[in-house]
Amino acid sequence: MNQNCIQVLNAVGWLAVGLGIGCSGTIGLQQWTSISAPKARVERQPPPAAGLTTELLLSGEPALGTNKTILNIVEFSDFECPYCRLFHEQVLPTLKREYIDTGLVRFIHKDLPLPFHSQARPAAAAARCAGEQNSYWDLYGALFDQQTCLECKGVMGIAKDLNLDTSALRTCMQREATDTLINANLSEAKLHNIRATPTFIIGPTRSDEKHHGDIVEGALPWPQFKALIDQQLKAQKVE
Repeated sequence: MNQNCIQVLNAVGWLAVGLGIGCSGTIGLQQWTSISAPKARVERQPPPAAGLTTELLLSGEPALGTNKTILNIVEFSDFECPYCRLFHEQVLPTLKREYIDTGLVRFIHKDLPLPFHSQARPAAAAARCAGEQNSYWDLYGALFDQQTCLECKGVMGIAKDLNLDTSALRTCMQREATDTLINANLSEAKLHNIRATPTFIIGPTRSDEKHHGDIVEGALPWPQFKALIDQQLKAQKVE
């Protein structure tokens, strides 16, 4: 399934990304009846669309920026998804420079490791544990930069290149509490029918560390992503 996602990326590039296509977390199997000949295909119902039924919980999640910003952008992401890497490489740097560093936007990460990406969950755990060494965003960036090396090098090899304490990192990754944090993110995604990575929720910052906003699926090119941010800022009367 991972290979299929990469093939799609190579085939349609930014055209597909511009349409909001991401790595889907839904695995579909063809279903066929076996009661009579000829066999009839069973029509599958489309999965429910993503939509927030309650507020997202932000307390304790990795974040760039402060809670004094105008907008929050919450990212559900998978370290092994190539669309997420595209966002990291081609959108996040400009987003950080123009909106996060200027105090308009806070960017919050939530983990959505897809089941067919074998390195995604260890990478999510390693990044969270790197936070104990004040290096969450350093490892976050390195994991995406070296995404093609995840299988051969492993998260520990990438962490070692950053001079992180890999012994402490490994101990943290094995803690039940670390699994609990990732599982909480997965449960939130399931509750809101969020399956594609990356998925973003853009909305106003609240003082209670909860979040609600508009859902954006897929790694949009920067001009389209910027337009969505500016629309939200305008709604908050920020010019």
